[in-house]
Amino acid sequence: MARRKKAQETPDPNTQQGDSKKPIRHPLLVYYNLGKRYRGPGIFMVIIGLIFFLPVVVSDLESPAVKKETLALVGLVLFLSGLGLWMISQLARRQAYIQCRSDLLEIRTPFYRTLISYLRINQVQSVQVSKVFDRDELKGTNKPLMLPLMSMTAVEMHVRSWPAPKKRLQRMLNKYMFSPRAEAWIFIVPNYSLLMREIEAAAQLKAAEDKSTSYEDPFERLKYYTQ
Repeated sequence: MARRKKAQETPDPNTQQGDSKKPIRHPLLVYYNLGKRYRGPGIFMVIIGLIFFLPVVVSDLESPAVKKETLALVGLVLFLSGLGLWMISQLARRQAYIQCRSDLLEIRTPFYRTLISYLRINQVQSVQVSKVFDRDELKGTNKPLMLPLMSMTAVEMHVRSWPAPKKRLQRMLNKYMFSPRAEAWIFIVPNYSLLMREIEAAAQLKAAEDKSTSYEDPFERLKYYTQ
């Protein structure tokens, strides 16, 4: 039952496609789990904030120990904070994905967007998440975030260069999107094989287009006239 429930909770990129002509959005499961972590505390804080605000509306709940205005102020802070956490959780679950556009590879997170040229890609391969990240090194809040993903297969995309300084990317994106063993991205998505096929096909097409439009030396062109 637990496995079935977990499978139902994992987003399916095929159901999010909508229009077959549009690129498939592959949810980034690191951010999906991050959203699930914030959702519970956010809802809890909203509920507690509303409870603290009740004495202002219901006079029978007033207490001589604490002024109702003070409780209302605390309740308002809790409510707004909880609402903010809930909104962040929704954004992390719904607006964190990777998709293969015809011209570029797009990585979208709630507060950052990265576009990668297919010409930067050197190699794409599948890899076990547990082979890239050591389970024993997971500590603190990273442990519940990554443990459910350790048994999954991810996409490791080796690149010739980065679309921005790597240190800046590591500050703006989750650290588990970068391979610690190579100059490569790590994409943990529900359907790694589909994403791999899309990246490889788009990269091959882009390489062919670049080759057909590339500059050719004038002496090389003479071969067409000597035949």
